[in-house]
Amino acid sequence: MISKELLLGYEATCYSIINPKIDIYLKKENTELNSFLKEHNFTSWCFITAWNPFSKALSIEENKVLNLLLEADLNNYQIFPAEGKDTLGDWPPEISFFVGDISREQAIVLGKKYEQNAIVFGVVGVLAELIILVN
Repeated sequence: MISKELLLGYEATCYSIINPKIDIYLKKENTELNSFLKEHNFTSWCFITAWNPFSKALSIEENKVLNLLLEADLNNYQIFPAEGKDTLGDWPPEISFFVGDISREQAIVLGKKYEQNAIVFGVVGVLAELIILVN
């Protein structure tokens, strides 16, 4: 189970695609994101990282290795470099991936494989959803 503070941190995070620059926030409509999804013919997407498994801070080197493994697992998807930015100031940005046309089920499988507490998932025209992966 994740703490209330950690949940609040996830909810306040800015999930950013780096290029094109699109900031995604939970519970906020995002016409720019929807236009991007339609332009690329994506019906679904996720925002995922392998950094800091179960919110245990690792070194940059360890996190980079984990993200390389995740990137290899994403080789059948169109991915865009991204980062999760903590707007509350508790965590440094985490290098992440925006993944187009991934199913909710596959996104969950990968999130659990890389021991993430949560991932962000969405479909065109619907608000981004935080999916908690731990009990």
